[in-house]
Amino acid sequence: MDERTIEEILSEQADLLIQGQRESAALPVNANELATLMRLAEQIQRALAPVEPSPVFVSHLGKRLISTMTDGSRKMGRRARRAILIVAAALGSVVSVASAVGVVIYLIRHRKRLSVQP
Repeated sequence: MDERTIEEILSEQADLLIQGQRESAALPVNANELATLMRLAEQIQRALAPVEPSPVFVSHLGKRLISTMTDGSRKMGRRARRAILIVAAALGSVVSVASAVGVVIYLIRHRKRLSVQP
């Protein structure tokens, strides 16, 4: 039996169990292994009970999430400032070197012009 067929049948069975129906989904011809899985799914469905978190837990979790988010944005702000500083320093260095090269080229050209004129 191919896996896709098993997945589809188990999904259909899970949907039926969630709706409170105990009948089995349409089974293919070779249903031995699938029947075992169906029984297991039904046992799991009976064992699982819906759980509602307490208001205290929800409140505490919300505060922790907000705190974590705030701390993360502060860290990201520091990282961003540091990255901007490094990029600015690198650009400043490039501009400085380019300026120095430009001055040297200017002086070399200017010297040639001055030496050509009598």
